[in-house]
Amino acid sequence: MSNRKKKPLRPRVQRMNRAGRLQSARTWLPKYDGNNVLRSYCKHFAVDWRCAAKELQLLGVTLPTEYLQRRELTEREQVAKRKQGKQTTTHSKVDSTAPYVTDAFSAYLAGDYAALHAFECERDGIDPATGRAL
Repeated sequence: MSNRKKKPLRPRVQRMNRAGRLQSARTWLPKYDGNNVLRSYCKHFAVDWRCAAKELQLLGVTLPTEYLQRRELTEREQVAKRKQGKQTTTHSKVDSTAPYVTDAFSAYLAGDYAALHAFECERDGIDPATGRAL
């Protein structure tokens, strides 16, 4: 016998397949009194907005096509923005193996003792190469 605790299951409406959701939504829709039925359906049944739109149309709910098109366009823009952000972060790094050192404390933490020595010499007004005062 195992001593592991069992994890609780997700709510039943979030574990249903399409047929179960459609059957449950027939009783859920008349009780719904909010403004955005698509967003609420997504949250209640834990599905994405495309699945929710398709199932609501199967249930006879009319959704504005302009709204669905704007939603699709917004999602495409967000995906493109995320991809661009990932590309800029990977290209902006000088060396991915060594961290970029900006001050003496970060040089010490990174173990870059040559940079730490250069920072201390600059602070004290000493030439790091010769060890003489500037």
